[in-house]
Amino acid sequence: AVVSTQSTGTGDWSDRATTIPGWNVVVYPQPGDVVAYNGVPAIVTSQNTSVTVIGGVVKESNWGFRLGHENAVVRRFVPKNIGPVTVVGPKRVRFSQRDAVVDTCSQ
Repeated sequence: AVVSTQSTGTGDWSDRATTIPGWNVVVYPQPGDVVAYNGVPAIVTSQNTSVTVIGGVVKESNWGFRLGHENAVVRRFVPKNIGPVTVVGPKRVRFSQRDAVVDTCSQ
């Protein structure tokens, strides 16, 4: 996940009204999205599952998807200025942006 270089606090991730450059609020979570509830962000790993740090310990759980977390905010990174997409191999896509190259694999 890529975090904005602007001063974005953890509480901003759970506020739908806050704009975080490059991160769009979405309705249907996918692995790699950030789900945030009550100021605690987590990375979505699979359907109804996320990874977060609580009390200094990394945990995979249903954070952001639990009963009572209906108002959790899900954000997806949407890079700007991406060049053409080239298929490199089965289920592998290469995106090039400026001088950097980012490979993304789908499962």
